Amino acid sequence: MPASSPVFLDTPKLLDDPLMRHDPAGPTWSQTLPVSVNDTYGDPFIPEQVDNTIVKLRELRWHRAPIAIFTKAGPDAAVLDKLRSVADVSQVVVFYSLTALDEGGISFDDRVVMIRELRQIFPNTLVFTRPIIRGLNDDPKTLQKFVDVAAEHTGLLVLGGLHDPYKKKKIQRPVEELLVEYCDAAGVKCFHKTSCAGAYIHGMECWVHDLSAPRNLDAVSAMGYEFDIIDDSLVLQQGTTGDINFLRMLCRSDVYIEELKSNYNLLTVPAGDHKLEATSSWFAWSENIETCLDCSYCIIKQIEYLKKMRVRIGVHPTRLPSVVSQHGRRIDLSQFRKTKLRDNPGESRHVYEHVRVAKPCFTHRYPSPEQA
Repeated sequence: MPASSPVFLDTPKLLDDPLMRHDPAGPTWSQTLPVSVNDTYGDPFIPEQVDNTIVKLRELRWHRAPIAIFTKAGPDAAVLDKLRSVADVSQVVVFYSLTALDEGGISFDDRVVMIRELRQIFPNTLVFTRPIIRGLNDDPKTLQKFVDVAAEHTGLLVLGGLHDPYKKKKIQRPVEELLVEYCDAAGVKCFHKTSCAGAYIHGMECWVHDLSAPRNLDAVSAMGYEFDIIDDSLVLQQGTTGDINFLRMLCRSDVYIEELKSNYNLLTVPAGDHKLEATSSWFAWSENIETCLDCSYCIIKQIEYLKKMRVRIGVHPTRLPSVVSQHGRRIDLSQFRKTKLRDNPGESRHVYEHVRVAKPCFTHRYPSPEQA
């Protein structure tokens, strides 16, 4: 495995900002948000970003919810040595994108080596088949290769598709069914969403599927949202897809928005210049950088406020109340026009199923990890 001599991000400066540090007085709800680290342009485990990732993981060592890492980095001895310094990895779930597309010039075999090495450091490392692209890597032989790697090294696999123009991840149903069939035959536990896998590993409710009456309503108010409760659902007059995502994981309930202002994952809370995001499964805490594997299918390069720029997304979850002010400025969504909204989603109130592809939850399909 080659070692590198990279120029690292200035991590001491990262901690100069109190919003990047754990707040012992932070509210309980902020420590129960599932969070992803450095999931924008860049890669949490490439030499240029690994120091930043490690600082964040150390600041999240008291976190009480799953912490997601999405990577397709190749094996690097120096990076792996640094990652071994992370003391508390119990909450970390590593989703390794295995595609057989050799992104960044990294071969399939080298990626398998990296999966094996990461598994030694982060026991909760999974194969993530993102993306599966029609005509490129959706043939039965390639799908079986993914499952074979999962069977040998991880025992777990998450299915993943490619975004369409509306930011919905698509995977052809026969391919999806074939992958599940292969996984079942190999004894591999598979999941349609990373949230389902994270919930299964940690023996908890799936925050995307196991919904009920809304909770943490005090937190919703503290974040500057105005809302109503109708039929055990949270209803906002205006918002974004990001608001739907964030409030679903915070409240563990259905969320409706009367007027959908943007299909981006940005939150509309009054946070001034701070950009806050939530994907369908994770609150995002990321450093968008100029360097990545430069995958041909990357959607980050199409997002106006990210692209290949140095941009900070999110804050330490315990600092969320600190960045929100009832008199603060909300983000101007009119400057971001590349995201697409459907002209007629079929309902007057917008819900998750209108803006993302709903998938079945396999969290309860298998015996719990304690029983397995």
